[in-house]
Amino acid sequence: MKKIVLIIVSILLVGILAISFASCGSKDKDLSGDLTGETIKVAAPEGTPALAICHMVTENTTLFGATMEYKAVAPALIAAELASGNSDIVIMPINAGAKKIIDGANYKLVSIAVDGSLYMIGKKDVAGAITMDDIKGKKIASIGQGAVPGLTLEYVLKSNNINVIYEGTPGANDVFIQYVADGPSARAALQNNSVNFAVVGEPAATTFKNVAALGLNAEMDIQAEYGKLAGVTTYPQAGLFVKASLASNTEFMNKLFEALAASKSWVTSNKADVTSYVQANLYSTANFPAAAIDRCAINATALTVSDKTAIISFLKRIMPAVQWDNNTDKIF
Repeated sequence: MKKIVLIIVSILLVGILAISFASCGSKDKDLSGDLTGETIKVAAPEGTPALAICHMVTENTTLFGATMEYKAVAPALIAAELASGNSDIVIMPINAGAKKIIDGANYKLVSIAVDGSLYMIGKKDVAGAITMDDIKGKKIASIGQGAVPGLTLEYVLKSNNINVIYEGTPGANDVFIQYVADGPSARAALQNNSVNFAVVGEPAATTFKNVAALGLNAEMDIQAEYGKLAGVTTYPQAGLFVKASLASNTEFMNKLFEALAASKSWVTSNKADVTSYVQANLYSTANFPAAAIDRCAINATALTVSDKTAIISFLKRIMPAVQWDNNTDKIF
C-alpha cells in the first residue's frame, strides 16, 4: 500500500513540475525569429506612459506577423507584468525595471518611453514659481516612493541642502514628504489642507490646476530643478522594456519603433481627441487635457549610445548604492 501511495505521489509531482516548466517555457519562449502565430503582450501604467502606445491599440493590432495585445494597468501593478514575465513589452519606471534586470529579469531596456514630466503644484500669496525657500518647513504629498518621481524629488531637495523627513513637524530647513499611492490621493491631501504642496506627473498636474476649488496658482518644474544640478534639460522617467529574445529581433524592433513614432505623432497632432480615444480604447478613466500633452514628454525612440550614458548617469544619482556601471551589458 505504501509503495502504491509513493508511486501516486511521484506521478503527481512529475505532473506538477511538467506544468510548471511548461508555464515558464511559455513566458520565456524564443521570440527572435518568425513571429507568425505569436501573441505579443504590451503593458503600460495608466497615465502618461500609456500615451506612448495609445494609438497602436487600434492601428497596430498586428506587427511583423504577431498579434498585438495592449493593456493599461494601475501603476502599482505594472512591476508585476515584468517580474512575472506576463507581458513581453512593459513600460515602467526606469530605475525599477533596470534593477529587476540586474536581479535576473530576462528583458532589455530599449527606449526612454517618457522623459521627465513631474511637477510640484500648490498655492502662494503671489502666483508664480515655487522656490526652494517656499517649501522649507512645509509638507509635500508626493507620488512615486522608491520610484523615479520620489527618488528624483529627494535628490533635488537634498542637493539643495534641504533635509527630508517623513514624520514629525518639519523644522526651518526641513521638508516633510508624505508619500501617496497616486495622483487622486495627492489631490485629496491638497484639498483637505494636510499638505502645502503636491508632486505629481502629467496629466495630473494640469488637471489639478484646472480645478477651481483647489485654488492652485504656483508650480515648480522638477525637470528644470534636476537640470540645474546635472547640466541637462530632463531625465529618463519611464523605460520601454522588451523581453531579451524579442529585443534581438531586428525586424520586429524596427516595426515597433515605426509604430511608436506614428502613435506619438497622432497624439501630438490630435490633442483634443486624446482623452476620448484613450477612454474608448485603453482605459475608461483617462483624462489628458490638451494643454498637458506636450508636458507629458513622450519619447519612445530607440536608444543611442549617448542616451544609454545619460540613463546610467541619472540612475547613479538617484540610486547610488546600485552597481549600475557593472551591469550595463545586462540592462541594454
